[in-house]
Amino acid sequence: MIRQQIWTNLVNVKFKCIYLGHLINRNQKISLWINIFLAIVSLSSFSAWTIWKTLPGLFTTLVAVSNILMVIKPLLSFDKRIKELSEKLTMLEDVHFEYEKLWYHFETKNTSEENAAKIFFEIYEKQKNSLRTSSETILNRNKKFSERSNIETDSYIRNHYGYNY
Repeated sequence: MIRQQIWTNLVNVKFKCIYLGHLINRNQKISLWINIFLAIVSLSSFSAWTIWKTLPGLFTTLVAVSNILMVIKPLLSFDKRIKELSEKLTMLEDVHFEYEKLWYHFETKNTSEENAAKIFFEIYEKQKNSLRTSSETILNRNKKFSERSNIETDSYIRNHYGYNY
């Protein structure tokens, strides 16, 4: 019975590590593109003044969007979300490694079922704590990231353990 629990959590945590990696990457890209847009509008408002004279409507729209983004960007809290998710990912990667060690010791008969159960629940407690997020960080399920994470988890499990996920 404990063998199945160890295996299930090992695979589940690997999936969550990969999924969090995708979330972090998406948040970093969005934050980067917002910063690039703000920098371009800010710099071009001075350096391309002659172009803006011929296209005042475009200039007005870009400046308005830029100002709105500058006001709401702190409310979107990308940097805070990236930091928190990165911390969670680091914790989960540690948990995953502990499950892998436990799996190895259990499969090679280097630990008893009773000892494995004890270690399993210690790791599981760390897993629960690593998945708690602040009230400001909302983890929505993203179908595209879930599908991609499933494929990557399956590849990892096949390559490292010879099983299909």
